[in-house]
Order: sequence, then structure tokens, then C-alpha cells
Amino acid sequence: MTIIGICGGSERGDLELTDKANYVKNEEGKRSYTCGQNLLNYVVEFCNNGTIHGIRYFGEYRTWIEKLWWAISICLSLYFCITLIIQTYIKWETSPVIVSFATKETAVWQIPFPAVTICPESKTRASVFNYTHYLHKKQDNEVLSEEEERKFGYLSFICDTKFDIEYKSPKYADEEMLEFLEQVQPKFLEDSFDCKFLGIPYNCSELFVPILTDDGICYVFNIVDRTQLLSDIVVHFKNYHKTQVSHDWNLEQGYAPTAGIDAYPRRALRAGIPYALEIKMAVHVDDLDYTCGTDVKGFKVQIAHPQRMPRVKQQHFIVPLERVAKAGIAPDMMTTSVEVKEYKPRKRNCHFPSERGLKYFKKYSQNNCAIECWANFTMSRCGCVPFYVPREESVPLCGAGSLHCLEEAQKYQFRGNLEKKIDALSNKKTHSDIPDCRCFPICTSMYYDVENTQATWDWRTTYKYNKHKRIDVNDKKKRMSMLQVFFKGNQFIYSERNELYGSTDLLANVGGLLGLFIGFSALSLVEIIYYLTLRIICNVAMFGRRNWSGTVN
Repeated sequence: MTIIGICGGSERGDLELTDKANYVKNEEGKRSYTCGQNLLNYVVEFCNNGTIHGIRYFGEYRTWIEKLWWAISICLSLYFCITLIIQTYIKWETSPVIVSFATKETAVWQIPFPAVTICPESKTRASVFNYTHYLHKKQDNEVLSEEEERKFGYLSFICDTKFDIEYKSPKYADEEMLEFLEQVQPKFLEDSFDCKFLGIPYNCSELFVPILTDDGICYVFNIVDRTQLLSDIVVHFKNYHKTQVSHDWNLEQGYAPTAGIDAYPRRALRAGIPYALEIKMAVHVDDLDYTCGTDVKGFKVQIAHPQRMPRVKQQHFIVPLERVAKAGIAPDMMTTSVEVKEYKPRKRNCHFPSERGLKYFKKYSQNNCAIECWANFTMSRCGCVPFYVPREESVPLCGAGSLHCLEEAQKYQFRGNLEKKIDALSNKKTHSDIPDCRCFPICTSMYYDVENTQATWDWRTTYKYNKHKRIDVNDKKKRMSMLQVFFKGNQFIYSERNELYGSTDLLANVGGLLGLFIGFSALSLVEIIYYLTLRIICNVAMFGRRNWSGTVN
């Protein structure tokens, strides 16, 4: 079958024409036009028969002022149409995700109670190692023995680094450093008592476990076990960070339907102080060292979700001595819809756990990513890592000889990251050796807003009349503090990341603008393609190559 047959035309093309001035007949009797005449005839035919608004007036034999009117009208319509389409695309490109509140409330028993990390401000017991004594000796340029110098250097990691002092300790350390820090630390669990959760009394060692943090040896409640949070290659110190293994909860799905009341991480059944975590803590004045730590003595407290490694120095509140602190917490939870996963992390500004793995952590979070980034950076700059970050067996611990390097690396990394963010605002390229760790927030995140109130605690008078076997009110050197952590409300409303403009929404908006301003639709596009391809081919077959416009009169 020939093309002529498909197009349904006559092979001779012997239709009679009336406008004889614009064509001549060739030897076969077919009408013949010049290329310019064909083009003009074809454009006129498209204008007369096309469905796009306004173009038919260009094909009519009308005055030039009318055609100018329609030319201006169509140009203005195209201008506004294109402008609005560009604005719609920019909005889709730059802000594809919207954060909104959920439509219903969530009960607090559906989420875990936060991980509560407590760090004593007193880092040493003077009876074991008097940090102040050796600090004064170094300030007076007295010579310390090799062992004293090494132990003083160990404590300098958890006390403030003194830049006017020369640290003669080795650049690297080993597990002896951790053994020493454990040896000199205050007996927190032995000196704490009356621990309660949900109104049920516990031995404090049943609720709190020791953990290594940037503030030294601290004690944490309700954190995910180290085997579930840290990678298998990470080396651990003794039984630190050893808790119950969680089988019925993860951050993305929450508690399993089969999880009971006693599931781990622990959860609060109701809000209010009767269901709080409560602990009473004591210290001895002889163990207070005012040259190590902050000026306010007491206990640092950090509240975070159970899947986050504590970084107490960066975020905490203080429970001073002789005070009672009540911390009312409100959950701040963010979830992300599955549709948002189609966008790149930079667009949605978050990572799904399955798409971002970490070397030292099994569970991704922005904080865990930052810790690993810091560990990798110090390893590249100083050849070692601080004692509190996860590491593998082959990575050495930093000794006091690396303190200044660590301080400079921290300042350099902070300043470099800040410069990158500032340059990004002005679209400048930053040439830096600081790695871009891309530590976006996790797409399902959980934070706890803390409202902290404190009051003086006259515990001596209280226990004078309510005798307690653990408390000697006549001990003038004992100082005490109390902490209560509880949910403020029984329900909360979480936030959701949802798709603001999907591909379908973008197509609908663009199509609506095209239809509003110029009457353009999907079939209009098909019509244009038809006039540019198939119609020309059929015209050539029906009327010959010299009359590809298909003019018949």
C-alpha cells in the first residue's frame, strides 16, 4: 500500500483550483507553488483551522490594525502565561515539601520516654587524685613525675583545657586512660538513691548505666543498647552503654502492636509528676573541684530520644546542689510521607534511615552523623580520636599531647562549616579541606522540649522528721540534689512533611495556565505535531512536492 493510499488521496491530484495566479501546472497536471507560497498557504491554513485561541485572526483577510491588536493580545497572554509557569516551576523546584500539623493527637504512651543522661560536675575524687593540687604545681613550674603527668593529662580531657600549660603527656593513649577516669570518678550510683519511674521504686543501678560522653563518664537512662545503636566494629569499654535489647520499637514505626507495657525503651503511661523519672543525688564537699568543670557545681542533664548518642557539653541544663529541678517535657516529633522520598535529600532536607549508612552507627541521626564526621576529621588532622567517640580497634585514642590539636581541629571545622553555609547563600564556591558530611536531620525525628523549674531543697529539715537510712542530716559535708522528669501532657500533635507540589500538581498547574491564557491543551500539542509531520507527508503524497501545503483553491 502506498502513502497515497494511506492518506486517502488521488494519485493524479486532479482537483480543480480557482486561484490560477498563484500556481502553475507541471507536466503531470499537478499544481505547483514556490516554497515561500507553500509556507504562506500552510501557515494561513493552520491559523484558520487551529484550535489555539486568537491565531485564526491572522489567517483572515483583515486590516493590519486588527492583526496588530491580536498580535499584542497574544504576546501579552504568552508573557503572563510564561511568567506564571516559571514561578510555579521555581516553587516546585525549591519548595516541594510542606510541613504541617497532624490532623489528630497522639498519646504519650505511644512514644518512648526520653533518654536522660546525667553527668556529675565533679569529675574526680580528691582522695584518689587531686587535680587542683597538680594544676597548681604545673602553674608554679614544678616538675611532675611521668605517672603524675600522664594522669593529669587524662583528666585534662574532661576538665577545661588550659592553654597556658604545657602538656608533656604522649600524643596517644590506650585503655589505661579509661581505667583511670573510671577509678577517679565520683561514686554516682552509690551516692544516688530513691530512684523511681512511673511511681515504682528501683535501685538506681537498674535504671542508669554508665556511658562515655564528651563530658566524661556519665549515666544514662532509657538509651538503646550499644549492640543496636553502634556498629559491630566498634570497640566497647567494659559494660558501659549496656542496656536491655529493644525488640518492639524503632523510631520510624514506633512500638509494635504486640509490645507490652514493659517494652524497652520504657514509656510513660501518663503525664504528670506521679509518673515521672525521679532520682536523688548526693556529693561530698571534699570531692568538689572548682578548677575542673564549670563554676556551678551540681549535675548536667541532657534529654534526648533513645537512639541518639549523648553529647552533653553541647546541650544540657544544670541541676545545682541543694536544689530540686522539675523538667516538664513536651514531645516534638516529625514524620515524613512516602511520597517525599522521591525527592533528593537536599530538597526535602532530611535522610531516610535506609538511604544513609554510617560506619560506626547502625542507627542514623543528625547527631550520630555529626559525631562520626568529627571522629573522621580528628583522625585525619591529629591521627587519633577523643575517648568518647565510637572507634574501631585500629584507631588510636588521643592522649594529652594531642589536646591542642583537637582544640584547633574543632575550631577549624566549626569555622569552615560556617563559611561554607555563608558562601552557599551567595552562590560562592568554597575551597576547603573540610569534608561535607551532609548530616541532614532524619526524616522521622523526635525531640523533647524541656521546661525546667527549680527551687531550693531543704532536705535536712525534710529528713530530720522523715528519717531515711541513707541520709545523715548531721553530715555537714554532704550536698544533695533531686531531679524529676515527666511529660507535661497526655497527648501531643506531631508535624508531618508532605508533598506540596508533586509532578501531577505541577502538570495540572501548568496545563491550567496554558488553557487559561492561550487555550492550549494536550490535543493542541498533538495538533501542532500533526501539522508539522503527518499532514505535510500526506499533502506531498496527494498533491505533489511542489504543493506540499495542500492548497486546492
